[in-house]
Amino acid sequence: METTHRAAGRRGQTERGKVKKWWFRRSPVMILLWLLLLAAGCRTMETETLTPPPPVAALPAIDYADRGNWVLLPDPAAAPHEVDVFYVYPTVVADREQPLMDWSDPAVRAKTVRIAGQQAGCFSGFANLYAPFCRQLEFYRAIVDLRRDPWDYSDMAAGVADLRAAFRYYLKHYNRGRPFILLGHSQGAMALLELMKSEFGTEPAARRLVAAYLIGIPLRPAELSRWPHLKFAQSDRDTGVIVSYNSVAPGTGRTVFTAPGVYCINPLTWRTDAAAAPAALSRGAVFFDDAGAVSQRVPHFCSTRINPEFGALEVTPAQPGGGPYDAPELLGEGVYHMNDIYFFYEDLKANAELRSKHFRQR
Repeated sequence: METTHRAAGRRGQTERGKVKKWWFRRSPVMILLWLLLLAAGCRTMETETLTPPPPVAALPAIDYADRGNWVLLPDPAAAPHEVDVFYVYPTVVADREQPLMDWSDPAVRAKTVRIAGQQAGCFSGFANLYAPFCRQLEFYRAIVDLRRDPWDYSDMAAGVADLRAAFRYYLKHYNRGRPFILLGHSQGAMALLELMKSEFGTEPAARRLVAAYLIGIPLRPAELSRWPHLKFAQSDRDTGVIVSYNSVAPGTGRTVFTAPGVYCINPLTWRTDAAAAPAALSRGAVFFDDAGAVSQRVPHFCSTRINPEFGALEVTPAQPGGGPYDAPELLGEGVYHMNDIYFFYEDLKANAELRSKHFRQR
């Protein structure tokens, strides 16, 4: 989500070695702007009708031969790694007037590049990074879709169509037969899931999938039953599988991302049971400053446990007073959605390297 992911970057600033500065406490001006944004958002979702996105058929096609339509591409002069990462960013725009993201806006473009560098950067040391721009749904409309029961992602069709075109271009012109990892968070993960439903049942390239890290989405058994080629991870080294979890504080209960039956794997143990994992297993969290640079690395950051009632990953930071890490006005008290990747940054990197090694050996 737009404001939540900006929050995660700013939370890396520290005081006496602890992560203390929360993003909307930064200044009276920022507080005022945030209150205005909240008021506008609440009014929109409760009393106003949001203009729906245009049908996909009415939108011009995106030319992915144009490097300007990619958020991340490897340096063509650099020697390639043996593995690719195909990444899709989370929601970065909140705009009641415009349903879809427009990356011709320099501020939107810069923000997307920063977030992509932060999230996908955990894999940059061993993989080639590819990330297309996609016309994703803006924040307020995405929240409305998430709050529907059952969940409905149909308004995200434009972003999914762009993603499909970009992925096909990537396979034809960039991949060169290498194994690849899919990585997405929040709306980016939702779009990748839709891509896997439609493409990976018949696409020969799906056999080169190391794993799909689809983090921060409510993945349900009905989806895997309907598309049997989709498999959920059961260990730290199975391949061709989906990895997903949603981070919350203990006792949070159901959220827009969790519910009975939602799939969840523990990124400290890489198991799907309810066994608790101590902070000693945590390889470390990574936080970023406003420019997207690493500002703090915190080894043994948290302990974890899967709550089987809601399919939620309960997270307890090991440093008292280091938070808060949620944005209750947006997503609910105790929802750590904006930090799903940052809390487990080093764990995700190590696991992706391990799965890639086992894929190559296989």
